[in-house]
Amino acid sequence: MPQVVTIGDINIDVIAHVPDYPQKGGEGLAEQGHIYCGGSAANTAIVLGRFGVDVGIIGRVGKDVLAPLALAALDEAGVDGRCIQRDPETITGIILVAVTPDGERTMFGCRGANVRTDRALLDEGYIAQARIFHLSGYSLLAAPQRDAGLRALEVARQAGLTVTADLGLEAVMRVTDMARAILPQVDILFPSQPEAEYLTGRRDVEGAIEGLLDHGVGVVALKLGKRGCAIGTDEGMFLVPGFAVPTVDTTGAGDSFDAGIILGRLEGWGWRESALLADALGALTATVEGAGTSLVEREGVCAFLEAYLTEPSWQDWREELRFVIDYLGAGTQGHKVAGSQGSRGAGEQGGRGARSQGGER
Repeated sequence: MPQVVTIGDINIDVIAHVPDYPQKGGEGLAEQGHIYCGGSAANTAIVLGRFGVDVGIIGRVGKDVLAPLALAALDEAGVDGRCIQRDPETITGIILVAVTPDGERTMFGCRGANVRTDRALLDEGYIAQARIFHLSGYSLLAAPQRDAGLRALEVARQAGLTVTADLGLEAVMRVTDMARAILPQVDILFPSQPEAEYLTGRRDVEGAIEGLLDHGVGVVALKLGKRGCAIGTDEGMFLVPGFAVPTVDTTGAGDSFDAGIILGRLEGWGWRESALLADALGALTATVEGAGTSLVEREGVCAFLEAYLTEPSWQDWREELRFVIDYLGAGTQGHKVAGSQGSRGAGEQGGRGARSQGGER
């Protein structure tokens, strides 16, 4: 049974690289195009699966030609799909992604079957046996999926799971009151800076983090894009520098970041090591097209980090770099993280206790 259960959207991403956007009513010709499995919850699950975590996903796909593509990608990554619902009437979610030469993407989505995720079909025992529950904010946008997402969150809290959440700017802006209402139930929140600003009214990093902590969040892992990230707890805040990489496509970078934190905490790492891995996964995802399905293997992440050991600007992070590199280098094909049988072992930080871990190892 999975150690981590995610809930949210499962999509097919159709990615088109365009030189620029046409005027309204015009025509834009893509220089290249590709199809991948996507969706915030699916992306995070795929990255975790590729790094040896026993992970499952709760979502809904249609009974159409797109569904097998998404299901095959999840299965290939080792994601448990037994709780994926099938919708006989609506198409699998599809996202059209236009990527410009600077790597930034504009998305047009039809959420399809995702919105019809049915609370009545939830396997609550499946959720309760896990160690970490990860909520995508897309689950909150519309009923009946919203009812399923909130019930799954309730089950996770009652079972004492560590709850992580990536709300996303769309959910934060469209269901602001609901997003704020669930913050006290979140042990680790993964906001972007615009999301944090919208929720707190604070533009500065420290103020935004303080505002989220005041709303009851256990730990804030604030994503700052190329600048890295900031980790904030009741005991203080620290910054993790960003990695300088060529940007190809930022799709899924934040979801990969989430996976890095989740993996680190699942293994019992400190916040510095966990945040370092998260930054690296987010950066590397931006160097390739697509999201989790395109991420380089753990050996590639290891080699990427090794190059920074001799960088003067990273001298304060050499201990953490070596720690993560040693972990990645020790991995073998088929590697599973500690406690992969679903037990709550020594690596479990658990529930609200995560808030007291601070920024130190």
